[in-house]
Amino acid sequence: MNLVPSIALVCLLLAFTGCMGPGKWHQGETVPPPGEWLQTRMTGPPQVSAASQARTPELPGRKKFRFCCAFGTDLRVRLGQMPIPWLKVGRVLDPKDLGPHRYDGATAAIDDERENAFPWGEANGLVYTCHAGFLDTAHIREQVDWVAFFISQLDRNLTTGTEVDLTPEGAERRLILQPIPPELIEAYGRDQVIVSIAQWLAYQGSVWHEIAQWYGWSLVNLYPELLSGFSPEDPVSNAIGIDLLSGANVEEILSSEKTYNDHVDQLIQIALEELGPVPSAVGERAVRAVDQVWWDSEARLPDNALVRRRYLDTDTTLEAWLLPERLASTELRADLEKECGKNPQPALFRIPEAMGGYAFSDLATLEITPHGFPAQQPIFDEVGPTITPADFPRLMEDVRQQTLSELGPRAHLPD
Repeated sequence: MNLVPSIALVCLLLAFTGCMGPGKWHQGETVPPPGEWLQTRMTGPPQVSAASQARTPELPGRKKFRFCCAFGTDLRVRLGQMPIPWLKVGRVLDPKDLGPHRYDGATAAIDDERENAFPWGEANGLVYTCHAGFLDTAHIREQVDWVAFFISQLDRNLTTGTEVDLTPEGAERRLILQPIPPELIEAYGRDQVIVSIAQWLAYQGSVWHEIAQWYGWSLVNLYPELLSGFSPEDPVSNAIGIDLLSGANVEEILSSEKTYNDHVDQLIQIALEELGPVPSAVGERAVRAVDQVWWDSEARLPDNALVRRRYLDTDTTLEAWLLPERLASTELRADLEKECGKNPQPALFRIPEAMGGYAFSDLATLEITPHGFPAQQPIFDEVGPTITPADFPRLMEDVRQQTLSELGPRAHLPD
């Protein structure tokens, strides 16, 4: 029996587990049309609610991961030293190609040479946009789901605080919430406080996810994911997902899983439209334009050197990487100008970190105890076996040093 295809198939099945199924909370309710906030959330002021009681159901904890997109297109794969000729990973999309969102979904952007080989999932992939550059839709979905989960925990434990174990990601992770000061809620409204803290928590979780991948953690042990750590499109994609629920009516959007999924589908489309998506054919050419600079089409997954540039900024203000003009052909520059106009400006994404004089790090945190490959990194002898986001700056110094040593002195730059 040939075990290589069998093992690969098992890995794929693990990645796809849980794509289908009924709602996980408030099952069977009819999905209402989006609220007015959905139509104006990109430009209008946030909706404020001073309600004193929890209004959301308890969302089930996140248990799955979306296995998506190493940077590049038509990436070839090896398992150990054995190439898998029929399998390629990564695809460039039009937003209309996206499938329906599923809370805590687990789908992959994999093509086994048949068109739309896995039609039942979220159909994630890369999208190139005029103002945010390359985006990974799986990362957008991951982070909006984490924000939703943290909103639920905050809403239900706002005055008491709580501690909740989270899904391991190269570490045992624990959410620790302190009681939120009543004056903060009175001043800004319950929803704005809850959503903002949830966004900060999701961002810290996303930073750890990238650190853990760089340090050797992977979803499937047979498939190292070092090349995914701080991939050029990941941090900004995370920031977009984190931002989607800004100004949300918490009670409405989390009333049922079906309601939530329906709203997220439309919010993703609104966000992508605001950022100026280009047709997939143009996006594909943009990916190929950065071949041998941002990525290496001659490498095979999971080689770490396949992704040559890494976005290492973990501040709470992130600027998108656009396609460097010098890397685009004359024809591609003309097509991008047609879609984006002359000199499109990169978008800035800001993660909330404080409100009313209160730093969110004093009100909520993630307690992280690395295990497996990440725990073997010498840096943890210095910072200790259990860390919080306060330790991320020191970890990022280590990650940056390793990145520049392994991938070159310009590995942290877009051009």
